Amino acid sequence: MTAFQLEMDLDSMSKSQQKIANYVMGSLQQIPYCTEEDIALAVNVSTATVSRFWQAIGFANLKAFKKHLLQNEHATPAHKMKKILNKMVHEEADVVQEMLDMASANMKVTSERVERNSFYKAVEAIQAARKVYVFGTGASISLIELLRFRLNRVGVEVEGMAGSGSELLESLVHAGQRDVVVMFGFVRRSPELTVLLEHAAVAGYTTLLITDLLVSDMLEQSDLVLQVDRGELEGFHSMAAPVALIDAIAVAVTKRLGETAFERLDRLHSLRKKYASQLPK
Repeated sequence: MTAFQLEMDLDSMSKSQQKIANYVMGSLQQIPYCTEEDIALAVNVSTATVSRFWQAIGFANLKAFKKHLLQNEHATPAHKMKKILNKMVHEEADVVQEMLDMASANMKVTSERVERNSFYKAVEAIQAARKVYVFGTGASISLIELLRFRLNRVGVEVEGMAGSGSELLESLVHAGQRDVVVMFGFVRRSPELTVLLEHAAVAGYTTLLITDLLVSDMLEQSDLVLQVDRGELEGFHSMAAPVALIDAIAVAVTKRLGETAFERLDRLHSLRKKYASQLPK
């Protein structure tokens, strides 16, 4: 068998096993960080059924399947880029159209995945917060800056947190009961995310997790969760959907702030006019 074309005889499987198979193949990048209990909960079957599933696809147990996944190169940046470039084998391939189609598909899935009640609770929490702290690493750093830019201009104070190590604590020490900590948690749980979630119980701040994970104990531990789609698990991960979600949050927060937000935007416009000759746009 190859890395992502496992030999599965779906016709010989029970309906429960088929459900597990569909889930596993759609969540390959998360499986190395899941327990059998996580998978059972996600699929709504018993843990014993999950335990028996691995032999049906040629593995002794979940541990053996995880080892197989982790030994493959499906998560490397080079492999992801090769995968998307393989779709554009002809020199005349329209890269722009391919990428825009991919982004459109990501956003469509995200629209279906984002639970609206959670979204509006998140907007309410951000609008009412004394301060919003934002954590992310890698490509998520761009999302932190976008959220800061969108919200600061309407009067919501936003502070980006250090992406790794003990420097994170320099911001975390100030987060308290009236604050919101927004966490971009893609692909896997990091030590920093663990600290942010654990310290919430002590400091009392509200945690908002924005993630592409379908199964993770972080989903239960976070106060609010917004799930996005960033593309095929073994493929190129786009930030189009998270960016669109941030824009939606910014618009919804501005709407809740009402005249207060528009007064701040008017003051910004006045300052731009006043200093246009000295500080051109």
